[in-house]
Amino acid sequence: MNAANNLALAPRGATVVNHENHAMNEPATKQDLHNQGILIGSEFVKVDSRFEKVEGQFVNLRTDMDAGFTNLRTDMNAKFDKVEGQFVNLRTDMDSQYIKLRAEMSEQFSKVFTMFGTMQVEQNKTLFKLGAFLITTMIAILGLDRWWL
Repeated sequence: MNAANNLALAPRGATVVNHENHAMNEPATKQDLHNQGILIGSEFVKVDSRFEKVEGQFVNLRTDMDAGFTNLRTDMNAKFDKVEGQFVNLRTDMDSQYIKLRAEMSEQFSKVFTMFGTMQVEQNKTLFKLGAFLITTMIAILGLDRWWL
């Protein structure tokens, strides 16, 4: 790898693989070291650009994930709002059904109380008539008994 033997810059892998065995025992010159430094530096630039590319992909992925989570949050909030609205509607329906049932029950109880009140008046009349009949009958029996004696 003497500067006299290898002046052209070659990729690092090809230089290592295609080395000349007889030149392995020759001392390296400053030009050889400089050439190797340039080759190594160019490989670092390639690696660095690849890391920048990977970093850009990670930034894009993070942006996509953030957007996905934002969309998920929006969808979940909409679904929760919908469920909450359904509970409000259910509560409203139950309240209206309860009010309707209570009104119907109140009406039925009013009818029953009216019926019992009417029945009690009729019963009182019937009891009064029965009492008057019994008293009249007792007077008649006592009158007959005195008359027969």
